[in-house]
Amino acid sequence: MVKRRDFLKSAAAVAGAGLLRPVSALASRIPPDDQAILDFETFLPQEFDGKPFGPEGLEALADEAGVGRFFVFPETTPRPDNPGLAKRIKSHPRLVGCASVNPALGGEAARELETSVKDLGFRGVRLSPTLHHYPLDAEIVLPVLAKARDLRVPVTLDGDSENAKPAQIAAVALKFPEVAFIMDMGFRAPVRPPEIEFGNEMREVVKKCPNLHLGLTALTACQPAYLMSTIWTGGPERVVFGSYAPSGIPLFAVKGLKWAGLDSRAEALIFRENLKKIYRLG
Repeated sequence: MVKRRDFLKSAAAVAGAGLLRPVSALASRIPPDDQAILDFETFLPQEFDGKPFGPEGLEALADEAGVGRFFVFPETTPRPDNPGLAKRIKSHPRLVGCASVNPALGGEAARELETSVKDLGFRGVRLSPTLHHYPLDAEIVLPVLAKARDLRVPVTLDGDSENAKPAQIAAVALKFPEVAFIMDMGFRAPVRPPEIEFGNEMREVVKKCPNLHLGLTALTACQPAYLMSTIWTGGPERVVFGSYAPSGIPLFAVKGLKWAGLDSRAEALIFRENLKKIYRLG
């Protein structure tokens, strides 16, 4: 199996862009807080690429890309370890902790979310209907979404063709209009370029649900056609930047978006302003 860093080295060599400079040389690229890139979705597994992985690994990836702060979730397991994540990021202020819960565990999921926000200081929550195998609009999800509404925290979603279809996403977003939802577009949510007349259900969902935002990842940002279709579907006001690190490479995600040729206002919205509003960062 090709190791992630070997892939990155090969890609950098092909690009001829000097992508693998020492982290110390790249850290100075991080802009001040009011201009910092925000990453809506990263993870902190115990091991990655066959080696132990910790907060310093995420910070190194962020430094490569010039990312200032990133929202980090625990590894997606049947019972995500939110307290463990809180301990690991305690002395790392650039890592903004967010919970992950599994509604299939019943009432425990809503209680876990409340504890994560009130006791651990987490700022958001992620639902994973794809990996946890439940329909997003199922009854078991409603107590978690109600708790997110009461706690005033945003909800990040993954999506697929079975458990998180556009119609299911619309159902929960319309039922909880006070909750900000971010849909991870890395799972190939059905967006289409404007010249294609069919298959634009996601565009209609975004129109109906002003509280729904589309989240880019390294996987989507590195595919120009899909990237631009996502931005066209939501408009820059409804799209947020992310990488899915460490599986996704933040540097590639940043480069992909910058190479899209957007104007400075659109870049500012996607890279930081929309997430500042969603997470009420001031």
